[in-house]
Amino acid sequence: MPPTDPPPERGDRRPIRPQRPAGKSGSGKAGPGKGGGSGKGGPGKGGPGRPGRPSGPRPRRPAARGLLRLRRLDANRYALQAPVCALERAEDLEEVHAMIAEDELEIARDELLYLVADCRAFLAAHNLLGELALREEDVSLARGHFGFAYEVGIDSLPQGFRGVLPTQRDYNGEFFLAGRGLARCLIARGQRAEGRAVLQQLQKLDPRNTDVRDLLAELDEQERLGLVSPDLPVLDDLPESEDEDDDDD
Repeated sequence: MPPTDPPPERGDRRPIRPQRPAGKSGSGKAGPGKGGGSGKGGPGKGGPGRPGRPSGPRPRRPAARGLLRLRRLDANRYALQAPVCALERAEDLEEVHAMIAEDELEIARDELLYLVADCRAFLAAHNLLGELALREEDVSLARGHFGFAYEVGIDSLPQGFRGVLPTQRDYNGEFFLAGRGLARCLIARGQRAEGRAVLQQLQKLDPRNTDVRDLLAELDEQERLGLVSPDLPVLDDLPESEDEDDDDD
């Protein structure tokens, strides 16, 4: 199921921005042969004249559905790929980080909302929105942003997927960051079973992820001691992952 729209911000702070030139958004490149599905149709290209191919429009590519492309690294390891619209907006994201460093949080939030409206699978922007919500102690809003990004990643995997997503490869890190943020928000809201389920899913996708392993151990300890909910630090305060997959290609 494709992910639903990201959660609305309080007061709908999304800025009114001039439309960007065609070719700069995720849908601007759609057209014949670029995800529309009909540009390459015809005799000898999947049309009715070629046996063994179903007639009608081709399924839309992941980007057209607001999902991520999956790249195979080796026999059983895969990496989610950042959408083109996110790569095109790398400088915009750097500006957002500069705004946050200068404590211009409202302006940073407005820019992030514009980015995710224009690029639905921009996980890094969704994660930053979640972190900003945590700074304001709005766990419900943070849960919405992290949850949307996590669902984009999950829905981008094929049904019955049993491969490994090394945390440190390509866009996998943003997906795992979203999952950890979602799990913490769920646990903080008292939805411990749901939070545990998210962490267990992440552990299946990368058994070597030490952050996920530590969070599960922390949850087990709190349940053993009968604690209601864990502390909820801003995600920037979490330790860096110690996985050693960077040098593997």
